[in-house]
Amino acid sequence: MIDEMSFERQSSAGPWDIEDLNAPSDLVDFGAIAFVPNPNVTVRADIEEDTARVVAISFDYLDSVLQVQAFASSKGEQMWDEVLSDIVESLSVQGIANEKLFGPFGTELQVDMPNPSGQVQRVRMFGFDGGRWLLRGTISGSAINNPDHRLELNAIFRGLVINRGQTPLPPREILPLVLPSGSITARVS
Repeated sequence: MIDEMSFERQSSAGPWDIEDLNAPSDLVDFGAIAFVPNPNVTVRADIEEDTARVVAISFDYLDSVLQVQAFASSKGEQMWDEVLSDIVESLSVQGIANEKLFGPFGTELQVDMPNPSGQVQRVRMFGFDGGRWLLRGTISGSAINNPDHRLELNAIFRGLVINRGQTPLPPREILPLVLPSGSITARVS
């Protein structure tokens, strides 16, 4: 856990809006989400099977994964607390154990998520409210308990640059992602 003073220092370091002058450059561009390439990380696009739409980007670091999604929000609206409450309610209805914690991006949710084989996998969900967007991250794997792995994934999340675009979208709509040219891995979900 971190103290509030440390959180305030860290929260000013990103994720970034594309219009922020301090945002990183030389990015790999997936449309709404861009990032600085990292040779220690494998990047995958998560593609919705029915629509063939890219819905998330996953960053694999050793045996840990950070999956991110960007959503539209209204100007000046802080959505993460509301989204978090909806996730908690949905998990509770399903009988899935979850716990709210405080982490480097604010309130997080630790969830014991059952997978298709019936085993339980612990994940951490967190969000970051931007100007007209919400960036949601989910971490799984050894980074749940390994602070060094978690720091690496937090740094990736912090370095993301969000391009909300000017197209009017309703709050909570997934911001459009596109596959960049070059070699990437895609996962159909």
